[in-house]
Amino acid sequence: MSLIAIENLSAGYGEIGVLFDVSMRVEAGEVVSIIGANGAGKSSLLKAMSGLIRPTAGTITFNGENITQLPADEIVERGLVHVPEGRRLFSLMTVYENLEMGAFSKHAQKDFKKNLEDVHKLFPRLAERGKQLAGTLSGGEQQMVAIGRGIMSSPKVMMFDEPSLGLAPVLKKDIFAAVKRIAVEYGTTIVLVEQDVMNSLAISDRAYVMEQGQIVIEGTAQELLKDPHIKEAYLGV
Repeated sequence: MSLIAIENLSAGYGEIGVLFDVSMRVEAGEVVSIIGANGAGKSSLLKAMSGLIRPTAGTITFNGENITQLPADEIVERGLVHVPEGRRLFSLMTVYENLEMGAFSKHAQKDFKKNLEDVHKLFPRLAERGKQLAGTLSGGEQQMVAIGRGIMSSPKVMMFDEPSLGLAPVLKKDIFAAVKRIAVEYGTTIVLVEQDVMNSLAISDRAYVMEQGQIVIEGTAQELLKDPHIKEAYLGV
């Protein structure tokens, strides 16, 4: 049984459909990328999985449980954690206080000390800047806080929405390396939405390509790197 199984999922915003008959699976311990152009439905798929938008058809099963209609807070309680595009930090709160916000569930509170140690091990800079206001950090540091806040939730799965967006190339490399470390060192399953196709596939086991709200290609990361359509449309080769 797959850790995440999505079957024939459709969803949208009011009368406007954005996902159409999407089916995909994610196995425990995998890094799975979802790639595609702007407006393809990638972020909306993560929002549907997180309980932030309601599916109009289909099912989402997590760890053997149908979570399709669960509210977002209960989905987080079960270990499915969304790191949103744009970081969404509390700019007038300190780094430490932002990290605390990730640990609102009972099991996360129980693991607070260990999770904080993991965050500081992954991003030593955050230990140094614990009392600094999040709004005064650089873009790369803010992304570290957003990822750290996700870790504080004791996730089984972390879903990243464009974690490298707007970052300088050297910082992008650091963020992709951190995502891979979370998978390898902590055994966390990763779902990664990215427009940086080359770097996302480089750390992924498998990937799905979305176009116009549908999955059009799936395969191993290596298969997709060799796919003529991927090369032409996303890699500029």
